[in-house]
Amino acid sequence: MLQNMWPGHSEHQTGLAVDMTSQRMRLELYESFDRSSEGKWMLQNAHLYGFVVRYSKGKEKITGYNYEPWHLRYVGVTEATMMKQKN
Repeated sequence: MLQNMWPGHSEHQTGLAVDMTSQRMRLELYESFDRSSEGKWMLQNAHLYGFVVRYSKGKEKITGYNYEPWHLRYVGVTEATMMKQKN
């Protein structure tokens, strides 16, 4: 999908996002991360630390991005918990 490539506009460049991986994933970014034990833990617990998966599975038409289980965005504990509860 098309991404905004202007300098300073990436969620990573703004400091709001981080990509998570593991040694099991060879430190690469794979959609299968959500099926690894690390990915499963992250998906169940990220909200406790204020993070949400920014580009969720099944939400591609809304976000305009393919599913990225590794891409977390910080929104705050309260907001992340609410978003998880509302899927």
